[in-house]
Amino acid sequence: MVIFYITGVLILVAIYIFIDHCRMKKISHERGEPNICEYARSFDFRNVDTKIIREVWNEIQLSLGNYNGRPFPVKADDTFDSIYKMDPDDLDDIYWSVADRLGIDTENPEGNPYFNQIRSVRDLVMFLNHQPRIKKNNKVL
Repeated sequence: MVIFYITGVLILVAIYIFIDHCRMKKISHERGEPNICEYARSFDFRNVDTKIIREVWNEIQLSLGNYNGRPFPVKADDTFDSIYKMDPDDLDDIYWSVADRLGIDTENPEGNPYFNQIRSVRDLVMFLNHQPRIKKNNKVL
């Protein structure tokens, strides 16, 4: 009897994953080719570190995978919850990866004006942009 319940749950999970994959594939198809220029232009590059813009783009694409044979076309206003259906742990992985790669200090995030307000790709970029940089030998990395 338990085997039937487990099998049923596994089938439902597989159906959910398949439906979500089809949903993401449809969004990818509607958006067309990934365009980092369009994405980057949606930020004020005079006030936002372009390295952060680029690294967040790269990490999200790695996290989402490929649809229609190409990386997912990330938009700045995409929400992690409703568009990507991303688990908060996956969002943490993106944050830590970008912060480590660019030398962004991850201490005391509570002082950041975007703390606990990250809903979209833009919010993540702005949060990272407002974090201090790590200093090594009195030089900012």
